[in-house]
Amino acid sequence: MTGVADIVFGIPEYTPKQFAKTGVVHIPGLFANGTEATNALWDNIELFEDEYAGAKLLGLWANNPSVLITREKPVRTLADMQGMKIRTPNPVMAALVEAWGGIPVSMPTTDTYNAMNTGVIDAVMIGPSGIRSYKLNETAKYVTTNIPSALDSFYLLMNKSSWDQLSDEQKAQLDALTGRKISLQGAKSFFEAGQAGLDLARDSGVELIEISPEADAEFRAGMQDTLTAFLDEKSDQTGADAHAIAAALGSK
Repeated sequence: MTGVADIVFGIPEYTPKQFAKTGVVHIPGLFANGTEATNALWDNIELFEDEYAGAKLLGLWANNPSVLITREKPVRTLADMQGMKIRTPNPVMAALVEAWGGIPVSMPTTDTYNAMNTGVIDAVMIGPSGIRSYKLNETAKYVTTNIPSALDSFYLLMNKSSWDQLSDEQKAQLDALTGRKISLQGAKSFFEAGQAGLDLARDSGVELIEISPEADAEFRAGMQDTLTAFLDEKSDQTGADAHAIAAALGSK
């Protein structure tokens, strides 16, 4: 915003009050993958663009939902979550872990390797690309891949003065490369990195677990009150109907 950088890559959830409406995309269980979420964001971009009005929005995309990486104990059912200390990636997942009977722990991703190795935490919720990025395959015995969890979103923004200094031809060329196009490329790259993370875990002897449809229904039933409260809070923060935003995203 101040022009220190011309273009920045960032994570809206690191400043959740600034991007409160964008945060609705993080609702656990709303999307199967980042490409679905990214298309939903751009199909409804008019609902979010005011949060980026101070800059030129070049890209807005999502990664795949978080997986649960556990140190010693496999998680196949809701009962398995009871009492586990779990690093969570964002506030909504922290609230859900608590509703599911776990103990949410907030810490930077860079601290998770040591925290897992030493038993400070029992598990990590993170996008699957984080397995490779933070060598979490070395700290875990199990990865539960399909708990109804949240995903993360990412933006690419350009300083408005820097944008205004471009020629009309340069602006047209940049517009042709960015927006939904670059966003879907971002989602695809995160998906591929996530698959590589899961492959690394499997090759390292980590057991990959898929919960059953019955367990999935149990997790979803256990999170309904928390999600309602989350959307009520978002509505209060933004003055917009967060429940309607969630419905619009989920209908795409």
